[in-house]
Amino acid sequence: MYRSDHTNARQFTHEVMLRDKAKVSPKSDKAKRIYAEYLNNKSLVVVEHKRKDRWFFSAIDNPDFWFWVDVPEDVNWDYKLID
Repeated sequence: MYRSDHTNARQFTHEVMLRDKAKVSPKSDKAKRIYAEYLNNKSLVVVEHKRKDRWFFSAIDNPDFWFWVDVPEDVNWDYKLID
């Protein structure tokens, strides 16, 4: 969708950038290590693929690093999709 004024264009771009994103929070020691080493202590991740039982995320700063969470409840991570 095209927006003519700059204010609306910035808002539209921001909405698109948050598409297929989630926020994660580590619960276990293993997840805390991954959070520090691969996610650079950033909670925002990309949702790469969803299966019925498992979702796959990638790190924003390290897109080659993927990890998964078990759905609906994961022992290592808390997660929330960003709409």
